[in-house]
Amino acid sequence: MQDFRLSLLKTIAILLVILAFFLFFISLFEPVFVTEERVIEGYWILAMGWLGFLIFQFAWYANLLSFLSILLMSTRAGTAFILALLALLLATESFLFDEIPSGSSEKSIAIIDNDIGLYLWIGAHCAVLYAAILMLIRQKMLEHEERLEALKKSAPLSAIKNSSSL
Repeated sequence: MQDFRLSLLKTIAILLVILAFFLFFISLFEPVFVTEERVIEGYWILAMGWLGFLIFQFAWYANLLSFLSILLMSTRAGTAFILALLALLLATESFLFDEIPSGSSEKSIAIIDNDIGLYLWIGAHCAVLYAAILMLIRQKMLEHEERLEALKKSAPLSAIKNSSSL
């Protein structure tokens, strides 16, 4: 029964990572921000978002944290969870954007509304966080199982039964 639960947790985590990639990919072709002049698609944000550090907008860097979290998920689940949580928190900074700097003129372009691409992108980060949580639970279950096996090998069975009745 234990092996089934462990494999189920890993399978669901993999499906969540696949969902995250799908949501991220779809968000690239959907409008993210609506301005008076035009809509801004996700691919433009992906291409130009790394420049956000110049104006103290760091939400784009959540992509890097989520990707690193995915890479570390199977080996260092605790670190992956922390990175995924930080990525989601950093991604939510995008809700604070009220203007997009314009390189061609001195004034910025005001953002009127957020659109579906932003929510898909946030959803991708949520899926990575949930996958990291499942892998962390899986890792804790494995550690617990290993401790029980070590305890069974080191102590006689009667001592284990007596200690569990307390």
